[in-house]
This record gives sequence, C-alpha cells and structure tokens, in this order.
Amino acid sequence: MAKRIIILYALLTFVSVLSCEKSIHYFLSLEMRQSGYCHCLPDDADRVLMSMNFGIVTIIGTGLIGGSIGLGLKERGLAQLVVGFGHRKASLDTAIKIRAIDEGASDIETAVDRSDIVILATSVDLIPNLAQEIIPFMKRGSILTDVGSTKEYIVAQIGQTIKAKGDSVNFIGAHPLAGSEQRGIESARPDLFEGSICVITPGNLDSKGSTAKITEMWNALGAVVSILSPCEHDEIVAYISHLPHFVASGLANVIHEKYWDFGANGLRDTTRVASGDPKLWVSICKQNRAALTGALRLFSDEIKSMLKDIEEENDSQVLERLKKAKRIRDLFFKPHNSANVQQKTKPGI
Repeated sequence: MAKRIIILYALLTFVSVLSCEKSIHYFLSLEMRQSGYCHCLPDDADRVLMSMNFGIVTIIGTGLIGGSIGLGLKERGLAQLVVGFGHRKASLDTAIKIRAIDEGASDIETAVDRSDIVILATSVDLIPNLAQEIIPFMKRGSILTDVGSTKEYIVAQIGQTIKAKGDSVNFIGAHPLAGSEQRGIESARPDLFEGSICVITPGNLDSKGSTAKITEMWNALGAVVSILSPCEHDEIVAYISHLPHFVASGLANVIHEKYWDFGANGLRDTTRVASGDPKLWVSICKQNRAALTGALRLFSDEIKSMLKDIEEENDSQVLERLKKAKRIRDLFFKPHNSANVQQKTKPGI
C-alpha cells in the first residue's frame, strides 16, 4: 500500500505541486484507513477532551507548529502548564501574549526538569543535538517527542542517546502533516491540526504507554494518528511533501523574472510551497536524501517521457498522460467540491 501511495503521488505531482494540505490529508487518511495504517481516529472529540490532561508540557521552539500545539493544548484544557523554551525573548513574550504558553524559559534545565512531556518543535537539523542536551535534565519516566518531517535519522540518533543515558525517558517520534509556508508564532492557531494526519513512529526503546499517550495528545488536538515505521514515513513523505517542494522550487527557478507579472492563480498555487524556509529544506534534504533522490529520479523520468512525446509530436500519448494524471488527481482531491473534501478531513467523519 505504501508503494501505491508513492506511485499515485508521483504521477499526480506532474500536474500539480500538491498545494492543498487539506486535500492531501483527506487522500492519506482514506488510503491509510483502507490499508490498516491508520490506527487512531477520535469519534467523539468532546468525550476525548473531557478525560485528558497531559500534565506539564514543554515546547522547545514556539514557532508556527510549536505555538499551534501550545494554543491547542491551552484552548482545550489539555495541560496543567505549558512552558515554552527559546533563545529569543521577543518570541517567548509573543507566545505568552497570545496565550500559546503559560511561561517562557531560556534555560534548558529550568524548561524541562518538571515536564511530563517535552516536544521538540524546531527544524530537523537541531532536533538530535537538542535531545542530547535535554535528556539528562528530564525526569525519569517522562516522554520526549518531536514534530520533525524526517524520522529515520532522528529516531536512530535519539534512540542511541537515550540508551547511553540509561533509558530514563521514552522518545516517540511524531510528524503532524499540517502547517504552511509561513513561519513564526504570529502564524500559529489552535485549530491547525484539526483534520490533519499525524504520523507516529515509535522506536525499539519506546513503551506502549508512552506511544498511547502521544497518540491521545494528537487525537485531542484534532489529528488522525497513523503509526508507521520511520522508514515507511520517510519514503511516503519524500513523495507527498519533499518532492513537491523541490518541484515547486525548480519551477520557480526556470521562469524568467519578466514573466512573473503575467502569473495568475495557477502559478501562485503550484509554486506556493517554494516560499518555505530554504535552510529548513536543505536540512530535510540531508536527512531524507535517499528517498528524496529516488522520488526526484522517478519524476525526472516522467518529465523526460513527456518531453519526448511532445518533441516527437506523439499527441495521442501526451493526451493519455494528461488524462491519466487528471483522473488520479480528481479521484483523490475531489475538485469542484472543496467543501466536501474539507468536511471529510474532520476526525470521525
């Protein structure tokens, strides 16, 4: 089933750079539920929220994702205390002002030593070293988790750190498939994860209780949880997230500057994700290099085949390629009925 998802998205990318996150979430949730990947889907959000409190939660990095987690936890009454850690006082002050966190800390020990859950919400290149710094200060039995969009490298690195430190904490890898090209606490919102998929990638050292708790937290924030291996996760996101970004960037790079004044919604939509943070995407590329290069090669083969057909005036084959891509995209993204797509991304529907 993972291969099916990969092939479908590689073909779909030829027509669109997958600019609508809500539609991606709908497609993935449908495929994963049918395949058995999807393990947790809250049927009654109110009932879930009433019975949950995750104690003291520390968020390392109060940007778009970290700030949205804090807002979601606080708005739903899911935490006794939400602590934010960061080096920029202005960001922490803003996070407190918009009520994404209860208090801010610039000292790592102070930020985590009381916490029941610590969430690493930074760029993927910072996560392993931050974990190494944080783990010695975490109380025994607490849970460390993250939101990084690569998993195999991060899970392996943090697993080694925990083992070396005596297995005093559990690490549960996580990746919420939500967000935007925007950055910063100013863009955070409490409903960011509603209807999205959050992939959880437990490692060999993780306890079932910790996996269940992180699953419950993401369910309570409105996400559908899917449990995958780190390798499965990285292969899938290479096609449905990482490849589209590099395709969008490549498209933006080949268009002459004087042509952009003539661009309309189609160009805006297909290049939107190219506005993401370039340094972040270099880090993602480094950590998921093998899967990404495989996806790029497959996409390159498709482009070369299309180019050959166009050059050789094989219009019937060009038509078949375009019709196939349209059929696949229309099947999973339900064009002309966006309200229905968004409704189906809500948990329990």
